Amino acid sequence: MWLQVENLHTKVVNATDDERTWVSEYLSFEDPTAVYRHLGKNDGRARMFNPFACSFPSGFVPMVRKAAVAEGYQVQVLDKRVAPCPPEPAPDLGWLRDYQHEAMAACIRERRGIIWAPTGSGKTEIPVALVLTFPVRWLFLVHRTTLVDQTISRYAQRTLGERAGRVGDGVWDVRDDDLLVCATFQTLANALEASDPRATALMESAMGVVVDECHTLPAATFYRVVMASANAFWRFGLSGTPLARGDKRSVLAVAALGPIIYRLRTDRLIEEGVLAKPTIRMIDVKQSCDLPTYQGVYGAAIVRSATRNRVVVECARRAEKPTLVFVKEITHGHILRRELERAGLNTGFVWGNSFHEQRKRAIRDLSSGRLDVLVCSVVFQEGVDIPELRSVIVATGGKSIIAALQRIGRGMRRADGKTTFEVWDIADPGCGCARKEGHSGCRWLKAHTAARLRAYTSEGHSVVREQPLLMPPPTKRSIERAT
Repeated sequence: MWLQVENLHTKVVNATDDERTWVSEYLSFEDPTAVYRHLGKNDGRARMFNPFACSFPSGFVPMVRKAAVAEGYQVQVLDKRVAPCPPEPAPDLGWLRDYQHEAMAACIRERRGIIWAPTGSGKTEIPVALVLTFPVRWLFLVHRTTLVDQTISRYAQRTLGERAGRVGDGVWDVRDDDLLVCATFQTLANALEASDPRATALMESAMGVVVDECHTLPAATFYRVVMASANAFWRFGLSGTPLARGDKRSVLAVAALGPIIYRLRTDRLIEEGVLAKPTIRMIDVKQSCDLPTYQGVYGAAIVRSATRNRVVVECARRAEKPTLVFVKEITHGHILRRELERAGLNTGFVWGNSFHEQRKRAIRDLSSGRLDVLVCSVVFQEGVDIPELRSVIVATGGKSIIAALQRIGRGMRRADGKTTFEVWDIADPGCGCARKEGHSGCRWLKAHTAARLRAYTSEGHSVVREQPLLMPPPTKRSIERAT
């Protein structure tokens, strides 16, 4: 069979029925929602091969070719696309670090794919370098407005004042001569849905696309935005956790962008002095909980647990300052802020609905020492740069590998005199009950703790498991305050 490559899709031509069936089955995976299926009946599988167009997303070409050859099929790849421009012979990229030069070499060689690099490695330097190497219109897609601000600022710095276009947060500021346009997925998705001619023109003009935090791309609306860039010859993704989703939908990032073309490991950056080394403690808090739903278990054993929240406060007292405390629910944040302040710590709290200026002010107060502790929701897991941060407390629980690594990534940025930082993870090993099957809630808590432990060790971080900290016993009043 022949694979005829285009920017978005690759057609399977001169193929037998057996070969087309094989491609269809190879490019399918379990997905109860089956958002991307092409068949009328939902059989619980997403099928990335379109039998009517006899095509599949071009990001899969290297995978399909390798697997097909291994199965004994004859495969020929026909790629007649022409790059919109040749690379500049001597772009000024002297500010790139060695590993960033390596990533750029992979981009030039492969022309599409994913850069796997940890938080703090300077991933936003890559789109700037790509624009300088291939001076055509590039679209940089992000899911948070703060990432737009950071990239535009970095672009102006590296290009001695050149401006970049901005789309997002109520702003649409794009000029015809802007080589780089930074846009939020949400704004572009809404504009495309409304058939806004500005969105159509922007997508048509993009000769290259870079997706920051591309592990978010499997969201249906994000995927559709990327696949609307029909003229984008170069297609790249950046993430510290590109394929770490709990479901199997990470494959959609590969579909839209291509496979991993460069991986940078955290231990290399620590050895080279780029990142601070984390010291991770998992503090066990044994509790029994036998509620029938995970929502009920989470509320009783994590959000409103007086015992567990006292451990969080004690960790905050002992942790090096400034400290960031992660929570998942707003109620939990309010409880912890109140208890932390009663423990004598200057504490702030920001969450998803906090205004952008409030978040920036909270970061300044934490960095300057006016705050000892900042309690925050998941809004601070990505796109927040606080080099002065000395410790992170994970009070959220949960099993997400992506979230676990992003949270500790907040503290890994270096600052003057900072080579290490502390991570305090409040672990939930269950109650250790004698029942053979255990309490249902305990099993959930234990499994989620184990998942976070695997996330840390998968990045080469060492973890110390510790018993509960020695603290005064709870009083009736402290229990009433926590609830």
